[in-house]
Amino acid sequence: MIEDNKSEGKVTGGLGIVAGGNVTFGDNSGQFAVGENINQYQTQSISQPDLKELRENLLEFQKGINKLGLDPDYQNSVNGNISTAVIEVKKEDPQLSEIKQCFEKAIKMVKGAGKTIENISELYEPAKKIATILGIGAFLLH
Repeated sequence: MIEDNKSEGKVTGGLGIVAGGNVTFGDNSGQFAVGENINQYQTQSISQPDLKELRENLLEFQKGINKLGLDPDYQNSVNGNISTAVIEVKKEDPQLSEIKQCFEKAIKMVKGAGKTIENISELYEPAKKIATILGIGAFLLH
């Protein structure tokens, strides 16, 4: 049984997932769910000019990967992730979550190889622009 107490601003219920609109806890608000096997999906859209800029910056980033001097296996992995992101950007309905995931994997792989991109401007500048477009914190790049 689910009870909706709109006047009290809360929803209570039994087994399963119970949803009750916007949730606010102190200074935090937004989507909120408690329970097992819960997936929350957020849809993000991007304009055509931003998609073009994203594609250009991904390609620019990919050109600079050689300057890192990565082990060939790491370099292949980083290039593969960026190539996958570029392919996704070119689609009619690109999934930004996929692009973001590929870019984050590439950055983590660079870090895993013991390298950093922040000291190489040919990589850092496009990476910073990519992060901004995708809504990724710049801290990921350091």
